[in-house]
Amino acid sequence: MVRTLDKVLKDAIAANKYKCGTKQVLGSIKGSKLIVVSNTISPNFRSKIESEANQENIPIYPFDGNSFRLGKLCNKPFRINVIALKSGTDAQINSILSDIQLKESKDNKYQQAAK
Repeated sequence: MVRTLDKVLKDAIAANKYKCGTKQVLGSIKGSKLIVVSNTISPNFRSKIESEANQENIPIYPFDGNSFRLGKLCNKPFRINVIALKSGTDAQINSILSDIQLKESKDNKYQQAAK
């Protein structure tokens, strides 16, 4: 999953088919294929992005890391709270999203086993 996400991010950045930052992403949700959100984004902006993305049926990937790690993954010398990707094949995006569902199902099994 991380390799697929890494490849999609790097391809989008190389082709300049992305927007990063909360204000830029909110202004360009329409036409995006995937939105990646770090775990350090403010709850207010997160809810705004989620509601706009749900209206446009854009999937959101909750990045398991802070804004510094997301910026580093994008080869940027600054923090990135959220990035909207305008490129990437459907197969790549489905692969990333299926890994989210797999992780969530594993987490649920661990939580039930702990009870």
